[in-house]
Amino acid sequence: MLTPNPARTRRILLATAAGTLTVLALLLADATAARSATTTPIYSGTGWKAETADGIYSLSPDPYTVVFADSSARTKLAGYFTAPASQVTSSVGVPITVSNTIDTTPVASCPSRHRIVVHYSYRPVGTQGMSQARPCYAIADGSAWGGHILMDSEYWTSSSWFSSDATVNDARRKDAVSHELGHILGLAHPNVDLDRDGLVENGECVRNSAGLRPLMCSPNRGNPPVTAGGKFTTEFDIPGLRQMLQNYYLRQT
Repeated sequence: MLTPNPARTRRILLATAAGTLTVLALLLADATAARSATTTPIYSGTGWKAETADGIYSLSPDPYTVVFADSSARTKLAGYFTAPASQVTSSVGVPITVSNTIDTTPVASCPSRHRIVVHYSYRPVGTQGMSQARPCYAIADGSAWGGHILMDSEYWTSSSWFSSDATVNDARRKDAVSHELGHILGLAHPNVDLDRDGLVENGECVRNSAGLRPLMCSPNRGNPPVTAGGKFTTEFDIPGLRQMLQNYYLRQT
């Protein structure tokens, strides 16, 4: 059983088979060792936070599949999901595949288990520049079920939506897509009151040694420019996803 989560606006997968089994085996061994040393689920850490407000407390180890609401979404967005899907598959141990499948499940309903339906439309939530993730969760165990990603077409139809630099602009598009994927997989915005002024503000997130914020920060990334884009940070987002996977097993006990 599952239930859709309330819509919440947020600003802002084809894994290759070669070597996947070996990588997954190593990651499973690491996860097993970690589970033996940790007895309590963890829902937040440095630069990451679980989507507990949306009922998600863990990430299932079973495969997830990215599908598309229509052919326009598939044509425009499929390529943006391949890198983060491959990264989660290899670095977290949860297989994510980017398919060519069209899935017409209504936005107000949850799709089949572990399907992530991607939409591409103009101002999908009625607000300029706003995209949205609508995650679903499994009632039985609180794991990430899948859901819908609604990407605002303005990021692509305006040649300088994020930046006047075409390379940086495309990197930001990749960041925006991966950011919404992170929500579907169970990560929330990790913003915190760093300056202790009583407010959790936009962009108020920890940074790594290069000054880079978590991909899941709201609004995400910011400076410095990330020319590649679309990758979860190894210091913040990836450890969060790994912990969410560990939570899946810890919550079974």
